[in-house]
Amino acid sequence: MGFLDNLDSLHYFIDHVVYKANLRGPSFRCEDNNDGSLTLHYFTGRPGLYPIVKGVLREVAKRVFKMDIALSVTGRTQRSVQMATGERLEEHVIFHLKTVNNRPEAALNYEAMPSSIPSAIQPTCPSPTELDTSQLRVSHADFVSALPYHFIVDQDCRITQVGKELYNHIPRELLEPGTPLIRVFEVNRPQIPLDFDNICNFINAVFVLQVRTAPLTDVRRAPQQHRGTDAGQTTAKTTTTTGSSASLHGQHLKLKGQMMLLESRQHLIYLCSPYVTSIPELLQFGMRLTAMPLHDATRDLILLNQQRLSDVEVNMQLEANNEQLEILARDLEIEKGKTDALLREMLPATVATQLIAGKAVDACEYEEATVMFSDVPSFQFIVPHCQPKDVVHLLNDLFTKFDRLVTKNSVYKVETVGDSYMTVGGVPDIKSNHCEIICHVALGMIWEARSVTDPINNKPLQVRTGIHSGPIVAGVVGAKMPRYCLFGDTVNTASRMESHSPPGRIHCSQKAYECAQRTGRFIFVPRGKIVIKGKGEMDTYFLKSSLKKSIWEIIDRPRDESVNTIDGYDELSEGIELDATTVDHPISKACTIS
Repeated sequence: MGFLDNLDSLHYFIDHVVYKANLRGPSFRCEDNNDGSLTLHYFTGRPGLYPIVKGVLREVAKRVFKMDIALSVTGRTQRSVQMATGERLEEHVIFHLKTVNNRPEAALNYEAMPSSIPSAIQPTCPSPTELDTSQLRVSHADFVSALPYHFIVDQDCRITQVGKELYNHIPRELLEPGTPLIRVFEVNRPQIPLDFDNICNFINAVFVLQVRTAPLTDVRRAPQQHRGTDAGQTTAKTTTTTGSSASLHGQHLKLKGQMMLLESRQHLIYLCSPYVTSIPELLQFGMRLTAMPLHDATRDLILLNQQRLSDVEVNMQLEANNEQLEILARDLEIEKGKTDALLREMLPATVATQLIAGKAVDACEYEEATVMFSDVPSFQFIVPHCQPKDVVHLLNDLFTKFDRLVTKNSVYKVETVGDSYMTVGGVPDIKSNHCEIICHVALGMIWEARSVTDPINNKPLQVRTGIHSGPIVAGVVGAKMPRYCLFGDTVNTASRMESHSPPGRIHCSQKAYECAQRTGRFIFVPRGKIVIKGKGEMDTYFLKSSLKKSIWEIIDRPRDESVNTIDGYDELSEGIELDATTVDHPISKACTIS
């Protein structure tokens, strides 16, 4: 019987504490019969499930209490109940339970009792009336103080007695004897009409009642709004009090406890405590821990829950910090990716990878590589006659086209200084056809430069290039802004080839001419011996075309069959004199290396 009587509390705990689903479970109420059997009342909002209850009860009796029981349905009714959420159908099923084989020693776990004691001899508990027949020694004042939140109602559910603490939360006129309970409270749990019969049907359930009126704190503070010695003080107090009252408005006190039918069976007593679980909730109702009796476990519950909430708050803060750290780590990873990508743009890919991995990059000597310089011969005339932004736009447009060619042919762009553009082939990745690749890039640069307009004469822009092959030393210089630099006479000679080249031509040294012919097939035009500053006389050549690739393959652009030739080199040679030894153009200072 005790197991069945406590099922309602178990359902309440599962619904509101474990799962917090606020579900409405069934309710059970037991009655003892004179023959030792039980009458079980089963109330549910889900009609038709009572056969399941029969099976569950049989299994529980067999497995937990080691006894066999017989169940029979003695009554089944259904009625419509009007709830705050609408009309609901409720089913009431009455079961009759009795043991099949009467084994109280198994049920009560009396195996350890001596066998000589007759099973019929059972210890009996004397009733309270047998212990003391004198008058009850608890006065009315003591009772309402010991149980400060209780109330007693009669069969009409009218209040007959209340605990003294309720006067601090409910207006006194609502607690006068004879006031209907439904006027003061509304029931949150169980979801039943608040009348005597329904309360008796769900007598084993946990009852949660909520005060209908606004908190009494607002009512008490209202007269204080008009106190004060002057108008200014009165206004200030009114504003402050109104703000405090607004924060408490709508916080209706909840009570949680047990309904008990008194011996007269004409009255019900509600033994309860305020339904608060933390100190902030306690303060919302204007209460203190001293308002709870020392014997009430709610005091300990509030303190323990407050500690739990503090732990939860710390854990939530840690989780928030972890999430923030994860976000920062992701942002840092993104920024690191951008930095690494920028480093790979500034340095050769293999060198950048070594630096990112934290490895040292030593300077290397290369037996042979090809260096190319290119510049705009008319740049000194463009700068004085153009706006700075126009000059920047011109170089940006030109160098963007050069960058595309460099990337496509897998050579390394060393640097740009003013209008000078420096590239190298065979460094740091050693390639046997380094000079061939540089020659193809040079042909593409001459063509791409003509798609840029000279702002002085509004004609296609002409650039000049110089190529030389030879030994080179290369390495990373600097820590804050590392640069991959080339050193050696090969760099200086390539610069001289560029500075002594006519506009629109590709000027190559004897060494570059020989190196290009080893792996590639090009047409060179001998320029003969010319005096190179700091080098003396040198045999040089002009690169005219490639027999391996057309211009369209080099620049990776489609050919207009109705306008362009098959290889495009006729268009590339237009407007350029083959014998350019007598052509004299000023040398760009940005390209000169003395």
